[in-house]
Amino acid sequence: MPLTTGLLLALSLGAAGDRLLLCRPVLAGDPALARPEALLEAGRSLGKELLDYGVPCESPAEAARAAARAGLERAVSAVATGASDGSGYALVLTSASEEELARRQFSVPTGADPVGPLSEALRAMRREAGVARPSWVKPTAVALAVGGAAALAAGLVLAVQARDQARKADAAATPEAWLAANGAWEKKRGQGAAALGGGGAALAGGAVVWFAF
Repeated sequence: MPLTTGLLLALSLGAAGDRLLLCRPVLAGDPALARPEALLEAGRSLGKELLDYGVPCESPAEAARAAARAGLERAVSAVATGASDGSGYALVLTSASEEELARRQFSVPTGADPVGPLSEALRAMRREAGVARPSWVKPTAVALAVGGAAALAAGLVLAVQARDQARKADAAATPEAWLAANGAWEKKRGQGAAALGGGGAALAGGAVVWFAF
């Protein structure tokens, strides 16, 4: 519970970090093959560091002005081109002062999922522009990893203790001794399972925080 509460608190604080304005793509070529919706889905990989502008920006300069109006420092404009052999994407990261910070251009073949390449392009442009990941990411990920490892260790200890109690129950000479050992086995088993499950979830949560943000 404390780990979950800490994660939620960190995520809420992260919303106030260095956000990007994401313009919807300008369409070119065959609109049905451009797959513009993939850019917004990829943008969600940035979590609360993204603000969806909701409409296309005709140029990087227009995206920069939109970011300035929203009180943000950077914006991403895009062109999505549909062709018979796939979808082409051109992304430009611009500062609110209309300075180009990074650019990516690539194609995704027909039938391939463009969300992954678009997500990586957005992250790469942020890194190239020197946009640091939110300050809460590292301590949150580390806290989840440490807490998860500790919970897993405790779960293993409890599992060993449960095994010992099961052996005592098997060797019990009286009904009273069996009941006591069996009750201890059930308790240790339940505690061990909870610790192992919680530890695994915490480690997975730490990995998600570290790699998604």
